[in-house]
Parts: sequence; C-alpha cells; structure tokens
Amino acid sequence: MLIRSRPSKNIPKAVLAQVAVGFFTGFFYMIAMFYSIQDLDAILNSVIAFPLAEIYRQATGSRGGALGLLIVAFLPTVITCIGCYITAGRTLWTLARDNATPFSKWMAKVDKRMHNPFNATLVCGVLITVLACIYVGSTTAFNAFVGSYVQLSTLSYLAAILPHLLSGRSSIKPGYFWMKGPIGFIVNALSCIYIVAFIVIFCFPYALPTDAQSMNYTSLITGGLTIFVIVWWFVRRKDYVGPRVVALDSVKLAADAK
Repeated sequence: MLIRSRPSKNIPKAVLAQVAVGFFTGFFYMIAMFYSIQDLDAILNSVIAFPLAEIYRQATGSRGGALGLLIVAFLPTVITCIGCYITAGRTLWTLARDNATPFSKWMAKVDKRMHNPFNATLVCGVLITVLACIYVGSTTAFNAFVGSYVQLSTLSYLAAILPHLLSGRSSIKPGYFWMKGPIGFIVNALSCIYIVAFIVIFCFPYALPTDAQSMNYTSLITGGLTIFVIVWWFVRRKDYVGPRVVALDSVKLAADAK
C-alpha cells in the first residue's frame, strides 16, 4: 500500500506540534522554577553570570545537585548547537550559490572528499568564534548581538508576510491550511502590526535612568546590519541568481554519472 507523505499538510502540523509541546513544557518548567526561588536578591546579585545555577542551588540545597541539573540542561544544548551550526553553514552555502554573499564562488564550493559545503561551514565557525569573543571584552556589546538575533529573526517573518499581504496574497500557491477570504488578510495584517510593535518595544532600555553600560544597543546592531544588507543588495543585485528549481531527474542523472 502506497503511503503519501503529504508535506503540505504534515509539515505545518509538525511545526505546530513543536510549538505546542515547547509552550506547555516551558510553562510548567517556569512554574517549577518560580516556586524554587527562595532568595531573589541572591539570584540578582549572584557573582555567577548564570542565574539558573543559583536557582538550581536553592532548589536542591547543594552545589552538586545544581551542577547535575546544569549538566542535564547543557548536554541537549550542545547537541542542538551542532544542528544549528550545520544549518547555518548550509544556509550560507545556499546564499553563496545564488551569488548573494561576498566571496560567493569560494563559499559555494562543495568539498569533493567530505561531500559537504566545508568552506561555508568553516566561515560560520570562524564568525561564531569571533562573536563569542566579544563577551570577554564587553558584556554590553555581547548582549546587543544576542538581542539583535531576536529582532532579526522576527523581522524575517515580516519580510515574508508583508510582501505577501501587499501583493494581495496572490503570489503564493494556496496550501492545505490556506485561510480563505478576509480572515487571511486580517491574520496577516495583525501579524505585521504585532511584529512592528514588538521590535519597537524590544529597542527600549532595560531600565531608567540608563547609561552607556546599561543601554540597549540592539537597535544599533539590527539597523547597521540592515543597512549593510541593503547596500550589498545594490552592489550585487546584477549578479544575484535567486532560488532555482532543479528537476529531480537531473539530480539522479548527475548522481548516476559519478
């Protein structure tokens, strides 16, 4: 019996399931953390730059118990970072393949011996290491880079939803969960409004009065990177290829030829 995968139906369901599971598990985890706090001032004034460690110490009553719980949280994080790192390398390789990055010809190469985009992955590793070194020099600058990730990832949704809304929702082929009629326009419009409001609020200082050390510089990082991308687009727009559809038959023939 032939079983159809139906990606247009199952992939959105899988994404929704992931968000739902993460919400419920995170919700109950936060409740447990809040009830475990016995001394809030000790957490806020802790010399350790990781408040969760102090919360675990208060919850377990021992340093060994806190260390054990931190290891339980650390190991899945390491495993997740590996997948994120590989994904970042392949994303950079995809952009280089479309001539959208500096040194695109070098980064678009696929290593024949390891059969992966080694150059693009290496560049991601170097950039991640350099950005991590910022924490040694200035925690304020490092927090600005981390905060800019939240803004940039949120703006990526706006970059997809807003053109879709302005084009009358006519440039994308309807999928299984397509919202028909005015409801689709309302949901897209509310999403754009929410994203814009979130970006503005996220640029506010953490507390008032503020100074050079406690200022929120996330807007500077986000705005500077946005300007750089816009300038680079005008520089390389003639060489940009864009996503291409590759027939599966041609991929099979190329694999058979090897």
